Amino acid sequence: MPLETIAAELRRRNAWEATDLGMVMVRQWLGSIYAAWFTVALPLFMLLHLVCWGHWWLAPWLMWWLKPLLDRPPLYILSYALFGDPPDRRQFWRALPGLLLRRQAFAALTWRRLDVARSFTLPVTQLEGLAGKVRRQRLRDLSYPSRGAAIWLTVVGLHLEIALDFALIALVWMLTPDFIALEFFDLLDDSSQWGQLWLNVVGFCGLSLVEPFYVAAGFTLYLNRRAWLEAWDLELGFRKMAARLAPAGRVAAGLAMLALGLGLLMIPLENFAAEAPSRSNPPPPAIEESLMNPLCEQRRVREVELAQAGSSIKQALAETLKEPELHVCQVQERWRWRDDNSTESPPRSPPDPRPGQWFAATIELLLWLAVGLFIAVAGWWLWRRTPRAFTRARQRAAQSGPRLVQGRNEITIPPDAGLGDTAWRLWTEGQPREALRLLYQGSLAGLAAQHGLPVRSSATEDDCLRLAVAQLANPELLGFLRRLTRAWQAIAYAHRIPDEADARSLCLEWPRHFAAAGALPA
Repeated sequence: MPLETIAAELRRRNAWEATDLGMVMVRQWLGSIYAAWFTVALPLFMLLHLVCWGHWWLAPWLMWWLKPLLDRPPLYILSYALFGDPPDRRQFWRALPGLLLRRQAFAALTWRRLDVARSFTLPVTQLEGLAGKVRRQRLRDLSYPSRGAAIWLTVVGLHLEIALDFALIALVWMLTPDFIALEFFDLLDDSSQWGQLWLNVVGFCGLSLVEPFYVAAGFTLYLNRRAWLEAWDLELGFRKMAARLAPAGRVAAGLAMLALGLGLLMIPLENFAAEAPSRSNPPPPAIEESLMNPLCEQRRVREVELAQAGSSIKQALAETLKEPELHVCQVQERWRWRDDNSTESPPRSPPDPRPGQWFAATIELLLWLAVGLFIAVAGWWLWRRTPRAFTRARQRAAQSGPRLVQGRNEITIPPDAGLGDTAWRLWTEGQPREALRLLYQGSLAGLAAQHGLPVRSSATEDDCLRLAVAQLANPELLGFLRRLTRAWQAIAYAHRIPDEADARSLCLEWPRHFAAAGALPA
């Protein structure tokens, strides 16, 4: 693959950025991709309806089963266009039989058909041409973590296709003239052959809209995973460096540097020791014997293979790997206690506490001080608040007499015998809400003081009225309470002012029922 001609920026992306890149690629080569798709999909759609004549419900199922073959032409266009060599019509028609009939087509339609990450595994089969054990190993190398994103891509693509089908049906229904008696669910009826054909056409349109994007997103997931594993961005940087060094006659040196970097990327460096032995202090015999391990044997086999290769670049890489600094491959492991000081080299002086231990001890002391300060402040706050709480409880228990309701049932002051006149004065001053509120609160206070009704603070107007009906036997008082409650609810919640005659009647009638409550001591 000529990385210098790639049409996308070579950098390592996460899975969702890679899928977005696939959407951009479809928009970039929209005409070529959809031409390749409809070249195969549309004739196949018509052929399946001719073969299944009279049983058109089979056509969409067969179309779905053949989707792995339909995905190959768009991938063919994408793979060439991405590297700056879009195929022409002659190349496409020449490659089409091989795409549809070869490249493990039978396996794609049988035991691999239900692969939920099909868009991600398709490039391994079609572009790399791998099969059998080699293909399985390649997929294991590429799968994590892109396979999970490919599975979610399949789920999202399926739901998007269904949503587009319903959107197309809804669009046709909205554009249908009113004089045609057609309901929305009539468009979903497949009881007749023409209804089946209509739904098949809708499904083909949704499939055609989604499938090229699905293939492109899986292809970019595959490319992104290869860019992560094979360091394409580094390779491209080395090649650009070699191109810059070419005028000075250093092309060979640049290519050797490129091969060295790629070779070191393929060598399992994580098993090498972190530090190389000093040239002036050769390793002891025990270490020399420990070098005779499978890891070093693998390195020597690799050096022999590179030295016997016919490429000058690989031979230069073999010479580079013979450097003493690159010959350290010793691995030493042992268990030790966390607080165990190494006894291999006795300390010259008594070890002092480490700065980290001092820091940890200081932080621990500060945390304990913070906990103690919190407990002290909480105790002081409780000590200051507890006497006041007891005092307020005693004051509430010592309070006697009726209380007025403020808002709904928060009682504050005892009723007054002249409350009806006060309420009428508020009405005449243009404050009808305050007048009815005063009458209603005074009535509840009078009920509590004169009749001993247990009015709760959480009770609503209807609750208070039901309580009065249940415990009072005075029909005139109950009638007055009903009229007052309805008038208060109308102005409090519906902002509807009652008639002035009704308000005047309530103000005049109130003392007759509750004036005796005003004689009680406050």
